[in-house]
Amino acid sequence: MPGGTKAAVSTVSPSYIAQSDPGAPFANQDGLVAAPNVDITREFVELAAAKYSFIANAKVIQAYSETTESLLDITT
Repeated sequence: MPGGTKAAVSTVSPSYIAQSDPGAPFANQDGLVAAPNVDITREFVELAAAKYSFIANAKVIQAYSETTESLLDITT
């Protein structure tokens, strides 16, 4: 039975971007800190899509189970 959600992991180069924050205790001599190179909006959209895909797949399995159960119920 085909279906499911597929996840892919990939590396991003560079894994960080330099941001100016001279007041940070871990800033370098130029006042730059390493900030994550992640697009949080894209990640959230992908998370929501995976969530709804999982819910849809679970409902298909539930409907299959209920249909099979009612077809095999010969006592009614």
